[in-house]
Amino acid sequence: MAFPEQQAFDTHFNYISCLAKLLDGATLKCTQTLTKAALPNIDEKKNLIKLTKQSLTDESRIVAIDKDYSYASTSWLPIKAYYLIFNILLTIEYVIKIQKNTFSRGHHSCVEEFTRKLKNKEIEFSVAELNIVYDQSILNHRNVAGANLSKKTSDGDMCKMAMRKIAYYKLEDWKKRNHYNGKRKTDKAKLTHHLANDFFVSIFDFPYYMRIRSNYRDFAFIEGVSTAETAQYFKKYFTFTVHFVKALEGLKNALVRTRS
Repeated sequence: MAFPEQQAFDTHFNYISCLAKLLDGATLKCTQTLTKAALPNIDEKKNLIKLTKQSLTDESRIVAIDKDYSYASTSWLPIKAYYLIFNILLTIEYVIKIQKNTFSRGHHSCVEEFTRKLKNKEIEFSVAELNIVYDQSILNHRNVAGANLSKKTSDGDMCKMAMRKIAYYKLEDWKKRNHYNGKRKTDKAKLTHHLANDFFVSIFDFPYYMRIRSNYRDFAFIEGVSTAETAQYFKKYFTFTVHFVKALEGLKNALVRTRS
């Protein structure tokens, strides 16, 4: 039987592998009708995006040369990956709204907005599994024992398990931000209301909450596994990021062409 640390690593590796696979070749489109308009601030985040891309690419090259470097790299990869995605999301939102203050939008607000867009079908991925927006019921989703560790688990089921994990992270973050105390009736009522009305989880939440986990709790699941395995995880997460960015930039470029 594998050690708990190994099982935790294998689970997260299977999650990111599944999402990387689903995003491979995926495209993203906007269903809203946009009119021609000037975009004077379109390059607001251009240099930051370029530099972050280069930094991630450099990290990937080093890990490919020396797998021992992957342990530290894997810990901060989700942070850099998220900021790259975040700045592209801000740029997309700017093209849609043409408001410079869009670039000052907060992280949580930005991610929630794109989950809302996906939920309302204002944007759509070419892959069905990526379009699913889950409500609180995802927290109670159950698979057969060992499904998270099995190579036979379907992409749809593995994706759902990954989103359930992110849903737990999201709920934990909400409790922290709202100073939740389970012993207070008023807090319990707020939580019940939040889950029933405002709790939704999508693929856009994944990089955000993995970044939070990496920032504040470290990647505990990479402890106790080999550097060869952390190098594999780095490669999959990097691939996931590359595919996600490609889909987002495809959407951004299409929107810019429409505005032009």
